[in-house]
Amino acid sequence: MRGTREKRGTMTDRERKISQINSYLQRQLRLQRFNSVTAVEGAQWLDQAGILKDAPPPRTGLPLRRFLREGVIVGQRQEDEWWWFIDRVE
Repeated sequence: MRGTREKRGTMTDRERKISQINSYLQRQLRLQRFNSVTAVEGAQWLDQAGILKDAPPPRTGLPLRRFLREGVIVGQRQEDEWWWFIDRVE
């Protein structure tokens, strides 16, 4: 069946994508010595790296925000029930 795990312990394409997004964002935060990044800026990083295509204005950051709403991004937080950030985790 497409999109499901065929063997125990293997990752789906979606899980691989989420892992790639998390690894890249955390690596960039460390390299740039940032403690956090906004969802919009993080989405730009991912788009430039060819990892996650961003949406055009005025929806910039939407593909990443969808993952943030699902709670699958490492270091994610939301302020004022509106603004999303990704914090560096050690």
